[in-house]
Amino acid sequence: MVFAHRERVVSNLARFVVVVWCVVVLILTQSYTASLTSMLTVQQLQPTVSDVNLLLKNGDNVGFQEGSFVYGILRQLDFRDEKLRTYNSTDDLHRLFHLGSTNDGISAAFDETPYIKVFIASNCWKYTMHDPTFKADGFGAVLSSQKIHLWLVMFREQS
Repeated sequence: MVFAHRERVVSNLARFVVVVWCVVVLILTQSYTASLTSMLTVQQLQPTVSDVNLLLKNGDNVGFQEGSFVYGILRQLDFRDEKLRTYNSTDDLHRLFHLGSTNDGISAAFDETPYIKVFIASNCWKYTMHDPTFKADGFGAVLSSQKIHLWLVMFREQS
């Protein structure tokens, strides 16, 4: 091993110290780079809207699956009929998100967990599931009192 000033490291103990020092510097550098990348990425993946009350306050359109009991829950949450949009497929849902609330699309969608997971699996780079979850009766093949979770799905902000 050689230093920058062309001085040779002769002692084995000194060589060991230099190698350990280089490894520590490498680990610290990689750790800093990874944490910085993570912080910048997490900021990009935040949803544009994070609260149901904010959707109501802004008067944003929201979506739900046509024929679903979710309509009744949205009406209980005080969403007006003219702010509710229905969809029949994941393609319809994607199209409504793409249009946005200002162009007769939606800012958020409410649906049951299995359906949302299918949608997120095919569009995971653009959408995210967001709490809170709302509990309601449903999907009770064996147990009629089984609860399902309704998820709020929102479009991620593109930076």
